[in-house]
Amino acid sequence: MSSITRLARRVAMAFGLGRQTADTDESRSTSTVQVALASGELRSDVPVMQLYGFASRSVPGSDLALTFISGDRTRAVAIASGDQRGRPSDLSPGDVAVYHPRTGSRIWLKGDGSIEISPAGKKLVINADVTIAGSLDASGDVKAGEISLQNHLTTGVEAGSGKSGPPASS
Repeated sequence: MSSITRLARRVAMAFGLGRQTADTDESRSTSTVQVALASGELRSDVPVMQLYGFASRSVPGSDLALTFISGDRTRAVAIASGDQRGRPSDLSPGDVAVYHPRTGSRIWLKGDGSIEISPAGKKLVINADVTIAGSLDASGDVKAGEISLQNHLTTGVEAGSGKSGPPASS
């Protein structure tokens, strides 16, 4: 086999697609997966490269994009993963979404510049002080500590034009 043929074969073997067959192993500093390749090959302990600052843990059945170091099919690295089973199907051109395939929770950056946050459990927790530079519209009650905006009691109420006292919890 000529050196050009060998080089062409290595380049052709440098990339591939596979399907994750077992849970991700998170016990090491770099996550690893087991992958079944289209040719029937099975590769274990395949390292998963992720973008700096981002982390995810793919599940069995996920599709994996692989690169093979120097075209060597025994030296795979997973460089991307996806799971078509739970992918949002309602995105418009230009939309971007961070989503959870199993629960449906997502952060949706829409093409018109708006952002929609939709937690599946209908609860969003923010562990920080929040400043809003704009209006806040709430369809439900708003609480500060134990004081309800819709149902709070007031103290020191007097008839006439005087002011009431501060709110009290109900």
